[in-house]
Order: sequence, then structure tokens, then C-alpha cells
Amino acid sequence: SSGINAEYGDTSLGGRVAEELLAGNDSEVGTTVVEQVDHVNRLAKVLIEENGYSRKQGFVRYSDSHLKNIETTHLIQAEIKELLAERHQIVKREMAAHKSQLMRMKDTLVAYKSLTGEECRTVFSGGRLTRQPSEGLPSSD
Repeated sequence: SSGINAEYGDTSLGGRVAEELLAGNDSEVGTTVVEQVDHVNRLAKVLIEENGYSRKQGFVRYSDSHLKNIETTHLIQAEIKELLAERHQIVKREMAAHKSQLMRMKDTLVAYKSLTGEECRTVFSGGRLTRQPSEGLPSSD
């Protein structure tokens, strides 16, 4: 395990990876993606610095510790960068393996604007939606 909650952190990285795969340019990402990357950076920092999930430093909490100094700060920052780069590659590899489903999802979202969770699962599995794009989301009644 990388020390990061994979499902939570990888979900946050997924938006950036999707834009990279669909736009083909990792330097042009939207505001929401920037917020997601900021969020996953904060998560990694909390895990490593405050919860002791460091591969290199071991189970040490630096957030309220006299052990934290400029050297450990640099080590923590390097470990955060390494961890996020590793998770980014894992997410990118997984999403690239499903690029056709990602493209189908993108095209469907462009046409429908919003999808329910069930509709996302239908599109991802190759199924067709039962409603027309002009009908809007089904009611939750």
C-alpha cells in the first residue's frame, strides 16, 4: 500500500487524469481539477505529516512534534511528491486501459449534461440509456 487511501485519493486524481487522456495535454486542466489536485495534496500531507504514514520516516507525527525542522519538512514534501506521482501513474494506467469507456462517458455527458449513478454504470458497461437527452434527470420520487 502506498500509505494513501487509494480509493479516496485516486478518485480525486481521476478528474485530472481524465482531462489529460481526453484533451491530450496535461497543462490545460480546469478549475475543478485544480481543486481536486489541491485536495489530494492536502490528504497526502495529512497522512504523512500528521498521521505517521511515512515510508521513509516511519510512524512519526510531525504536526505537533519538536522533531519537525527544515530537513524533515523537505523530506515530507519530497515524499508527498513521490506518493502523488506514484498514485497518478496508477490512476493513469487504469484509466488508459478503459479509455473507450471514458470517451463514451464524455460523449454521453456532453449530450445529457447530467447522469445518475445508475446511468453512469449503464454507459460505462456499454449499455444505452432509456431516456432522451432532452428529458432531463429522472425524478427521485
